Amino acid sequence: MADNNNLGLVPVGSNLFELIEFTLTRKQPLNPLLDSDDDLSASLVEPTLFGVNVAKVREVIRLPALEPSLGKRPEVLGVFQLRGRPIPAIHLACALGFSKEPVSQTAQVLVTEFSGRLTGFVVAGARRIRRVSWDEVIPPQKDIFGGITGMMLDEKKRFVFIIDFEKILADIEGEQSPMFEQPALQAMTMVSSFPQRGFHGSDLPVVLVVDDSSTARKALIEIVRHFSCEILECGDGEQAWQECLRLRERKKSFMVISDVEMPRLDGYSFVRRIRTDSRFAEIPFLLHSSLSGESNKERALAAGADAFIGKFNRNDINLAVETCLSVLSQQGDIWNKVS
Repeated sequence: MADNNNLGLVPVGSNLFELIEFTLTRKQPLNPLLDSDDDLSASLVEPTLFGVNVAKVREVIRLPALEPSLGKRPEVLGVFQLRGRPIPAIHLACALGFSKEPVSQTAQVLVTEFSGRLTGFVVAGARRIRRVSWDEVIPPQKDIFGGITGMMLDEKKRFVFIIDFEKILADIEGEQSPMFEQPALQAMTMVSSFPQRGFHGSDLPVVLVVDDSSTARKALIEIVRHFSCEILECGDGEQAWQECLRLRERKKSFMVISDVEMPRLDGYSFVRRIRTDSRFAEIPFLLHSSLSGESNKERALAAGADAFIGKFNRNDINLAVETCLSVLSQQGDIWNKVS
């Protein structure tokens, strides 16, 4: 249903993306105590709508035969084979708290690929692919929707909730998640050898961490905090752009690590806005994404990023941040060089 080779159809920096819309439940009765078929048919309500970026989905398949898994998590239904590769099947409704929702024989599986991993998410059914602007997506209210990274209204004024798949996997895997691995010895050596020339006391550079997922921000901050720097975090590109303007007023040296998929302003559009503003031409900018593939790297570089790094790749992040901070230390007071 989805093919990452089609990513070029959405222009880089357009702030557009393609969303697979799906449901986790079948139509439900308003009153589950109704016995009459006539009463039931008149009382069915549409299920809640959810979505995921097409770029994360390799394909949509019918629910295959599952082999039982050895784990004890109820969300993990088992493992299935797809062209010779074993893939875990996650009951997405259960992972989002709907533990009593049964898995129907008509269920489908979203086979996703992000952070270098294949995972199958079992859903009631995929409905359609729609092209959406990120400025139509708003962050959910804090602490109200677990596992949701954004929401929007469709043409019928129904909410469509965008799933935070990284958080779901991190919650299932717990301390075994690659997002929370302990620093490798090599990475710690790189941090300790970082040259601190050019920065003193309150002049420490700022690392601006931008991601709509609180889980991803936490993982990034755990890596970056080992450097001698000030860390600021933002939940989307628009908020981060305003922070950049404030840092400019403070004449602070800073670099940006930004996600790609974000409400209001995505990472491609954010870096393009930075690069087309002469005040920020020399700001180091890293795009940090769970989206994989050479095409995503090409899109990131075309938008103006200095590098494209896979999410939660600790060694690559350490090396990239070290390089960027070194560049900042050599630039000195860059604000005296720009108009």
